[in-house]
Amino acid sequence: MCSDHSSRWDWKPAPAPAIARFAAPAEVPYAHPVWVDLTRLFRHEPEHARSVYDGLDMTGSARGFLIERVRAGLGDWLGVVNYQLHYTDGRPQPVIFNEQLVPFYALTPRRDKIPLGVPR
Repeated sequence: MCSDHSSRWDWKPAPAPAIARFAAPAEVPYAHPVWVDLTRLFRHEPEHARSVYDGLDMTGSARGFLIERVRAGLGDWLGVVNYQLHYTDGRPQPVIFNEQLVPFYALTPRRDKIPLGVPR
């Protein structure tokens, strides 16, 4: 038996493998505050229009955060965006849609850094 036991206590586990991002340190992407232009993103067909009291408000702009930029096969730029929509019945809490593809023509930068989920 070895009289020097100190080497046994100096052992450290090997670093975790970073294969396919498994056990690798997660990087938090910077989220750029943006406005999502809902009228440019969603087409409205007046001939099929009817008022729904408890539907989502699809007019104007929605507060969002651009997470990532990706390029489409035809060359268009798309943003991976988290954004919120409010209900037309005046509910204070919005619905948050995460990681949605939004064409860049429907995105504009915004100055405030108000987080998503804030009531009206």
